[in-house]
Amino acid sequence: MTFSLSTVRIDGVPTPVLRLPDGPLYRLADVAPEVLDAHPAGGLMTVFANWETSEPRLLAAVETLPGSAAGPIPEPAEPEDWLTPLQYPNKVICAGANYYDHVVNDGGHTGFSKEDNIPVFFLKPPTTTLVGQGRAVRYPSQTEKFDYELELAFVIGRRGRHIPVDRAREHIAGYTIALDLSARDWQRHPKHLVKFDLFGGKVFDDSCPLGPGIVPARFVDDTNLQLQFWLNGELRQNANTSDLIWSVPELVSLISEHVTLEPGDVVLTGTPAGVGLSTGTWMHSGDQLAGQITGLGSISVQIIPADTDQLT
Repeated sequence: MTFSLSTVRIDGVPTPVLRLPDGPLYRLADVAPEVLDAHPAGGLMTVFANWETSEPRLLAAVETLPGSAAGPIPEPAEPEDWLTPLQYPNKVICAGANYYDHVVNDGGHTGFSKEDNIPVFFLKPPTTTLVGQGRAVRYPSQTEKFDYELELAFVIGRRGRHIPVDRAREHIAGYTIALDLSARDWQRHPKHLVKFDLFGGKVFDDSCPLGPGIVPARFVDDTNLQLQFWLNGELRQNANTSDLIWSVPELVSLISEHVTLEPGDVVLTGTPAGVGLSTGTWMHSGDQLAGQITGLGSISVQIIPADTDQLT
């Protein structure tokens, strides 16, 4: 039976939980306490740091839940109580320009050929960019061209470097939903030496909503997932992961040429066409963002004024 892992705020404390499909929440400490024993304060980072032993224990716990003594807990009272699942990974690695329709339709690269290119990769600092649901995204006051990108993300469960494509899936623990938010006027700032800046355009505070849950990889077919994104209730992105240029295993292999992938690392796989860059439709304070991916649930965040303190 499939399940997802999340972190929610209970009595002010980030608490790892397990959720059955369309079902109740359970404290992970109640249903599978042994997966947290190595470092309870680490939350889900502890689970993924020991994924090879954690996963079978979680699978066994799920099978026995109907008859177990562990009782479900109430849904969080506020959307903000759904926190980013991982508190916090060592790395958030992002792939850019990785859907054919995005490269051609949004980027204007009509002659694009995979064989003649390599992927674009960049990092987001986890402790300042990752946020969860609700009123979570402070408007970046330095930009006037604030854009959205819905993305499939995956979580690493086994350490590796120079990973061959045919062994890549052995290193993936689970999948979740991410939004890669962008400041396009800084990403393509006219004063930048090469007119392209992923630091100014991508790594500002609150630029990576993530979650709300991580679904184990065994339950996910990343080659055929539908991604849909709504801005203020209007459908803006609607695409399938079958349009990825570099597949998930290829991304794992290519990233590991440069850095060691560690348990708990999060990798964003790129966004499909339909972003504001192609239409000049930019986001503003008060906007509601909602994204969903097949089998992974949905994420919903609101943009709040720049001078509002980040909700934790």
